[in-house]
Amino acid sequence: MQTFSARPAHAMVIATLAALALAACNGKQDHAAADSVASHGDTTVSSPTPTTTSSAGTTAPALGPDDIDRWQRGMDAELKAVQNAATQLKTAKNSTDSLNALFGANESSTRTVGAQAAGVDEQRYQLISNTLASLAADMSPVEQEMDVTKMPASAIESMKHAREQSLASVSATLSPALVEAMRPRAAALRKQALALAGERLKAAGMGS
Repeated sequence: MQTFSARPAHAMVIATLAALALAACNGKQDHAAADSVASHGDTTVSSPTPTTTSSAGTTAPALGPDDIDRWQRGMDAELKAVQNAATQLKTAKNSTDSLNALFGANESSTRTVGAQAAGVDEQRYQLISNTLASLAADMSPVEQEMDVTKMPASAIESMKHAREQSLASVSATLSPALVEAMRPRAAALRKQALALAGERLKAAGMGS
């Protein structure tokens, strides 16, 4: 019987699944892309608009300060799931094992464990995650994510202005209590969200 090594199998599937990994990361890194556009002089930023309407047409409770802790617990659980998937990929013995491991690191696969850790259903967890990731990105200083020492002052100001505009837009749809509770935690949560996105890329063989 012919056997297949994990390495060739990984090579065959990585191109397809890389796109999935990037799509998963984009949900939490969309503001980095907006900053990149802003650095070229375009300060128009399109921010995701949170919704509280479920697929069944019923209105879900608005997000509140307690959802910040839920998001953090969910990210912790998702990170462990991604790391486990990466370990499984290293020990994969065939193409099926490799595929299962790569898909296991994708956001659509880890959302279940994130929701369980947060204590909410998957739809609610996705709303929490998307909304607070956007809010944390807008509140975090540009200097936390990139070296601005060699950038033109005008580019830095454009990026900051873009974030301020987006923050105003997003904040208008949320409760003041949630927005204020996020301010002192935004930088740390943004760092955690980016770390999770980075681990997804690494699990897909796209990061160092």
